[in-house]
Amino acid sequence: MKNSTTTEETPLVSPSTTTYVPDNRDPFSADLDPCLPANDPFAASNFPEDGENEAPESDDLDIAVGVPDDEVFVLVSDEPRHHVKATLLIVKREDTFGKNYFLLAPAVAAWAKQQPSLKKFVKPTHIFLYKVDEGGYGLWLVRDSLDAWSTSEMAVVNTAKKIFTRRYTGGKVRKAHTSDAIDTAAVVFPDKPMTGSDGLLSQAFGEAFAITTTDHPVLTRLLKGI
Repeated sequence: MKNSTTTEETPLVSPSTTTYVPDNRDPFSADLDPCLPANDPFAASNFPEDGENEAPESDDLDIAVGVPDDEVFVLVSDEPRHHVKATLLIVKREDTFGKNYFLLAPAVAAWAKQQPSLKKFVKPTHIFLYKVDEGGYGLWLVRDSLDAWSTSEMAVVNTAKKIFTRRYTGGKVRKAHTSDAIDTAAVVFPDKPMTGSDGLLSQAFGEAFAITTTDHPVLTRLLKGI
């Protein structure tokens, strides 16, 4: 992998000496993300503490990161706190096929966008919580773009908020195959928001795939063009 070159390259900030995350604050807090409004719609105070159904113990859940498999039917949570727009660093896996998704703290994302060798990996992304029929939970990633793939994928997500749906490719777009035979009434989503130090994003990505400082090994490797 080679670095991109430009006539006026933005100077790199030394990863070893610079940390952009404020002390004693959650680096993925909604109030640090410029993509979100000033009034945090994900604040716990906006939601009742007790629901009609008992939510699963989210601390014990295995939450997959990525789009659901084309062969499974899923239901997407329609709660506002289970959708967030965040910035991801998306790179190919070194040991196998597929991609790795790293969650960038807002300040690190802003810095990475200014680096010629990093910006092509930085993707603003919508993240939705979904439940697999007879399975676990996952985070559905949809790139924030107006291209045909992204807009059609978003349409499938919106359909899956109402009825169990699987995604498939039709032509050059994503399409929805729905099933009204699967009951949605019994589905209960984790009683946690996406954001926050103990939110679903933190749980799903974990320390290895959450980048809060500019000296993260993945950033260092990409900066060097390795």
